[in-house]
Order: sequence, then C-alpha cells, then structure tokens
Amino acid sequence: MQRPIGVTVLAVIDGLVALFLALISVGTFFLGQLILGEMRLDAEMSDFLDQLPAGVPETFPKVLGGIFLVMAIGNAAIAVGLWALKSWAWYLNLGLQALGIFGNLGGLLLLSPISLASIAFSGFYIYYFLQPPVQQAFGIRNAF
Repeated sequence: MQRPIGVTVLAVIDGLVALFLALISVGTFFLGQLILGEMRLDAEMSDFLDQLPAGVPETFPKVLGGIFLVMAIGNAAIAVGLWALKSWAWYLNLGLQALGIFGNLGGLLLLSPISLASIAFSGFYIYYFLQPPVQQAFGIRNAF
C-alpha cells in the first residue's frame, strides 16, 4: 500500500526533529564546558559552583547532552518506522502522543498557549492515525 501523504509529512518532520536534537546534543556536550569555564570567571557563579558536590557541574552538560542524544535517536527511529509503515511506529506514536497530552495538562491549567498548541497537535495526530486508511497503511486492523 502507498504511504499516506500525512504520514510522509510526519516522518519528514520527525527526521528534522531528530537532526535538530542531535545538533543540540553536540552543542550541549561541547558548549557546556565552555559555559562552565565562563561561569568560573564570575566570582558569584564560581562560589555557587563550588557549593555543588564535586563533579556535578562538569557532569551536568554530559548528562543533558546524552538525554538529547537519546531523544534524537528515538525520533530518528520513529521517522524511519513511519517512512517504512511499520506497525510498531504506529503504536509508539499513539502512545507518545497520548503521553504528550497528559504531560501538558498541567500547563493547560496555567493557560499556557504552548501547552494548548501541544495538546491540539497531539489530539490531531491521534485522530489522523486512527483514520481507517492510515491504519490500513500500517497493517493495523481494528485498533480500538
């Protein structure tokens, strides 16, 4: 079966997000150390960093960069799965979008426009993926 145009668009978007997250990861790994060096030049910031447990300031950029790298790899895998119409990518996307909705409910209570936009996008994403032609493209039969 031919890939629906919406799935193609979402696969490309996920690929671009993976590239962006990979760039953030690399930037965090390398620029984090430079920023720490600059922070140590400021007396107040240097005192603050000295109060932290040993190794924490140097480890933080590496951990943060690692988290972004894992997110980049996950997005790249989802992009490939969507492009290849793999059923696991269909299920994974629905699960992650549902988590995205629940994760943004707190921001919605605070009237955050970003949370509202995220919930709307995730809702549309779920609605689109539950359409029969999209389910058929992924080989899903009667998902719910």
